[in-house]
Amino acid sequence: MLRAVFLLLLVSLSGCSAIFGDTFSDKAKGYHEAELSAPMKQVEGQSALPIQDILVIPELSDKQQANAAAQSGNTKQEFVTPAPRQLLVVEQEQEVASLSDSQTYSLNPRLERDGAGTQILRLDGRYGVAWAAIAEAVAKTEYKLLDLNRSTGTYYVSIFDPTAKIEDRGFWDWLTNAEEYGVDVDYLLKLNRSRLGVYLSLQSDIETLADDALAVQVLSDIEKNIAQ
Repeated sequence: MLRAVFLLLLVSLSGCSAIFGDTFSDKAKGYHEAELSAPMKQVEGQSALPIQDILVIPELSDKQQANAAAQSGNTKQEFVTPAPRQLLVVEQEQEVASLSDSQTYSLNPRLERDGAGTQILRLDGRYGVAWAAIAEAVAKTEYKLLDLNRSTGTYYVSIFDPTAKIEDRGFWDWLTNAEEYGVDVDYLLKLNRSRLGVYLSLQSDIETLADDALAVQVLSDIEKNIAQ
């Protein structure tokens, strides 16, 4: 009985193509057998209608044809997946653009005192332009630019302070109790945003302002280099 059912099922499946024809056949490559029809002609006495080929193949330029021929001849050519530019490269390009803008944009640097009497260097314009201009101005001074952090608006600089006491004295200095002064000291130049633009201040650390006389000297040097 089981064998008879199996034979009946086989006969039924083999007869599907005869019953349904090409209904279930794969016609994905049927365009190979398609025949081109003659172009349509305008009917005399009737208004002209726009007639064009439906499947128009665009013509390639000489350069495109040369590239296509080169690619067809190189069977070992591999496709290279395009990758986005590295973040560092983008940041460098933005920095170059900022430096270029700072040369043409008037920052109008000027020494002022804020509401608390702190000596500051005020600048007009955008934060990014001022940031780049200050970094360039510091590089022209005798101060050493150790590091910088744009996100916090901080330039880390080393400034020679003739009034600073040398802590690491030699044996004979300690024996004779001689005091020595003059050493490179690390400071912070802080760039802050304000309603009137941006302003720069000199600090000994994150919470302490630098000596007022030193701040006037350093900010004046930076002002002159920006104004040049």
